[in-house]
Amino acid sequence: MKMKKLLVAAACLPLALMAQEDRYAQITNPRLTSINKEQPRSTFTSYTNEADAVINDRKNGTFRISLNGKWKFNYVENFADRPTDFMSPHTDVSKWPDINVPGNWELQGFGTPIYVNQSYEFCSPGYAPYWDKPNPPYVPKEWNPTGTYRRTFTLPADWDDKEIFLSADGVRGAAFYYLNGKFVGMNKDSKTPARFNVTSFARRGENVIAIQVHRFSDGNYLECQDFWRISGIERDIYMYAQPQIHLTDFKAETPLDADYRNGILKVKVKFANETGKEIPFTVGYRLLNSKDEQIAQSSARASYGQTEVEFTPKAIKEPLQWTAETPDLYTLVISLKHTNGDVIEATSCKVGFRTVEIKDKQLMVNGKPILVKGVNYHEHNEHTGHYVPEDLMLKDFELWKRYNINTVRTCHYPQQERFYELCDQYGIYVIDEANIESHGMGYNLNVGGTLANNPLFMNSHVDRTLNMYERDKNHPCIITWSLGNEAGNGVNFYVTYNTLKALDSRPIQYERAQLEWNTDIFCPMYHRPAQIEKYAQNPEMTRPLILCEYAHAMGNSLGNFQEYWNLIEKYPILQGGCIWDWVDQGFAAKTSDGRKYWTYGGDYGEYGTPSDGDFCINGVVYPDRSVKPQTEEMKKVYQNIKFLDFDRIAFVVKIRNDFSFTNLNKFDFYYIVRQHGKEIYKGRIKDIAAEPGQTVTSPFLNGIPAVNPSTGDVRIEFYAAIRTPEPFLPAGTVIAREQTYVYTFHKKDAPRQAFATPEDNGRQLTFSGADFTATFDKQSGLLVSYRYKKQEFIHNGQGPRPFFWRAPIDNDYGARLPVRLKAWKEASYQEPKAENFDIVRGKDSTAVKVTYRFPQTDARWDITYKVYSNGVIKVNNHFVAENAQAPMIPRVGLRMQLPARITSLAYYGRGPEENYRDRRTSQFFGEYTSDIKDMYEPYVRPQENNHRTDIYWCTLTSKAKEGLLFVADRTFEMNVSNYPLESLDSGDSIENGAPRTAKTNHRHLTDPQAVPSVDFFIDYRMMGIGGDNSWGALAHEPYLIHSGKKNSISYGFTIVPFDKKTDFKSLIYQY
Repeated sequence: MKMKKLLVAAACLPLALMAQEDRYAQITNPRLTSINKEQPRSTFTSYTNEADAVINDRKNGTFRISLNGKWKFNYVENFADRPTDFMSPHTDVSKWPDINVPGNWELQGFGTPIYVNQSYEFCSPGYAPYWDKPNPPYVPKEWNPTGTYRRTFTLPADWDDKEIFLSADGVRGAAFYYLNGKFVGMNKDSKTPARFNVTSFARRGENVIAIQVHRFSDGNYLECQDFWRISGIERDIYMYAQPQIHLTDFKAETPLDADYRNGILKVKVKFANETGKEIPFTVGYRLLNSKDEQIAQSSARASYGQTEVEFTPKAIKEPLQWTAETPDLYTLVISLKHTNGDVIEATSCKVGFRTVEIKDKQLMVNGKPILVKGVNYHEHNEHTGHYVPEDLMLKDFELWKRYNINTVRTCHYPQQERFYELCDQYGIYVIDEANIESHGMGYNLNVGGTLANNPLFMNSHVDRTLNMYERDKNHPCIITWSLGNEAGNGVNFYVTYNTLKALDSRPIQYERAQLEWNTDIFCPMYHRPAQIEKYAQNPEMTRPLILCEYAHAMGNSLGNFQEYWNLIEKYPILQGGCIWDWVDQGFAAKTSDGRKYWTYGGDYGEYGTPSDGDFCINGVVYPDRSVKPQTEEMKKVYQNIKFLDFDRIAFVVKIRNDFSFTNLNKFDFYYIVRQHGKEIYKGRIKDIAAEPGQTVTSPFLNGIPAVNPSTGDVRIEFYAAIRTPEPFLPAGTVIAREQTYVYTFHKKDAPRQAFATPEDNGRQLTFSGADFTATFDKQSGLLVSYRYKKQEFIHNGQGPRPFFWRAPIDNDYGARLPVRLKAWKEASYQEPKAENFDIVRGKDSTAVKVTYRFPQTDARWDITYKVYSNGVIKVNNHFVAENAQAPMIPRVGLRMQLPARITSLAYYGRGPEENYRDRRTSQFFGEYTSDIKDMYEPYVRPQENNHRTDIYWCTLTSKAKEGLLFVADRTFEMNVSNYPLESLDSGDSIENGAPRTAKTNHRHLTDPQAVPSVDFFIDYRMMGIGGDNSWGALAHEPYLIHSGKKNSISYGFTIVPFDKKTDFKSLIYQY
């Protein structure tokens, strides 16, 4: 018996060795994209009957065995160390560790996760074993991490006499497949299914499947996307069976007629007869509506040797039309039947009647222009890497619907199959992108440059394009095809463009084509608002402009997003874009004491591991899909209902419908009137009906108080809410909102008060009254002590001092502002020393005037304190940087520190979330409260956070309800935190774009530690955060702070101490 096993093993060996022979040559031959792989085909599942086919749950009535789960796994770093006998069923792998499938092996303790943006993961100049530069089609020969998977599965008897297939829906790396010791095939495209007919290898009972995956191959040269470069089986893998007479593909086209009224159903079915016999059968389809009622059908008899049937197009009278707003679907059932009517095989897919075209310089769906309110969507799971299970995907869909996203660009590869079915079902437009990016080769057309012009890679370009198209062609959600991303332009893309044009009517786009002929849409990335407006104003431009990437949402970003949309809504040729990108690509980790944080590029591997740092942290949401302040800004700007031109005399508002296919009569409208933040009236706005693009005027709005001398800060808020529940949107969900003022903030004249008298001991000046003392240090000029009713409010003598710095955000680092603006950091941290400390005595008052000089920037700050006998202090500031050549200023304000007992914040201004001058349209004026410990936004890399703008007043209080009230002369801005600025500042550089070294400055959200004090900034202004890009773009001009005499600044506020017996709100309107 033992000898027999050895003979069987020996018989298998030549087949195994054949696949191993000259493996390196196979993985460095871009003309060899796969071996033995089935032709790409549309997404469908084989069923034994039509009823199960209609349900299409991939469970009942089908022959399918999931191979997801635990596999045995062997990992080696060096190519030569890989096992070569692993495929034999007789090789003992019991001592191999387990690995979870799907899931990238680097996230399971094997090898190093590498994040780079545009370079190749096997290149890191000067660090072995990495290469100094790419050399296509070659990859490192000695160092090529290789993972080998193996498991068993059981085929039941009812799979006999069937065609048996293996489907690996996504494997990152060059993957070689074996079944029962025999070589099955190979594939290099990681983001579309590799299907193999394994009928001749499979057997009833136990089977052994083995897969060997090489991390590097010529395929990497076309998979140079801006994401984690990680490896292994990252999508579903399964076996399935079909009868010997079976479907091989079908194409369903469902456009509308020229009047966009009736539908046209075009069906082409491909099939195979593997019986070797002339068996008569019919091919047919049925079209069912949402109630499973048949509205069309056709069938045809297949003759022997025939492999496809193209049915005569059929008119469908006035079908429900598919759009992202109205995702009405029909079920197309396709069957092969014996002549007696018995079903041989059936399948189904959802189809939607719609036409996508470019007409009159606009992208049209069903004859109407749309606005693309989109995001770029990478596959990312904080725990598993690229494996995104359906529950996580559904969380994304929920957020897209709740936050007014209508379009997803599949950057930069096709998503998993289920994604498109959900887009069809829930209504998301898709820009479907081929798995092609060769950014690391640049865009030069010469030899050695872009692979777009390299004939060696033409087959790979075409293969990946067709893999995408053939799989996804039947989905109504796909409105445009994208040829790839950042891969140059050249003959290979001319060929893929023409190939797709011959197959499909939908528009095709490609960013690197720019204004060449092989893109139907001008789809630039990171064009700034002025650039897109220039395009819109050029009458020679005929293609719609849709930004394939814009609003780089890295860290604390998404500034001036409203400015983009002011222009997009103004010019018809501008039709939106897709934010870069949806989710922060951080991996979950924990500190030694169990606190969660997220890692990013450069956090793994030996010194020299290539990295682009936190450039993978560009999401509108965090890695766990929790939302950020910028998520709210996106939702507000993307909303499809606008409230405009509130009439402060007639008390009416205009309501504009920015939907393309939805009447506003399906929503509930209401408004709230607030006075000083308190709701005083809530009313419905009835009978709002507006067609897409139409603006209507509301009825008279009741409940607005009449104006009188004491009326002030009356604001009105408008809301549109879901009336009838929709998927992910319960009734009452607000989908649009706006706030405007009715009457501006009104303050009484401040009461005349007696001034406090100072005592001068030579070193300090102290004002005192019945319940307070205020002490100034004459050398530093600081208010070093402020006591009210025996309670000290200044921590460690750190009273208000001029401050110009903020903890740099990612956009600051991208523009090198920590270095360019460093003079203002130096000015902020110079030892406070008053150039002048003057006691200014009036007829019945005494004021302190302190002057500071900042020689680094030729700047001067004058601060004047007037101290009243009740402890109130009036603070006036005047600042000027006289040298107009001095750099712009990150912030202009005062910084002080309060003791730890101060734990609560209340304020009247914009909120409730963090906001900045250029990102605040989503944050309404109101009265907000917060524990100070919660005033920390956990950006993946620590940086400036939790700023607030347009503050009229704020209070900082203890649990004993005593504290300080700050009342603005007009408004101020502020930060309040237990996390000192210094704990958020990563210094001059964060070493992005540099390999991992001892110098790499990587900080995480758990690094800042709260301290027992309150860091309080009371600013005139902080510069904007920007967001056009994160590698040089500044905030827009209105949101910058410039030096120069003409830009001098004056602002003031009043500090009012109080205790629990004081009604501080009665004081707000007096100072």
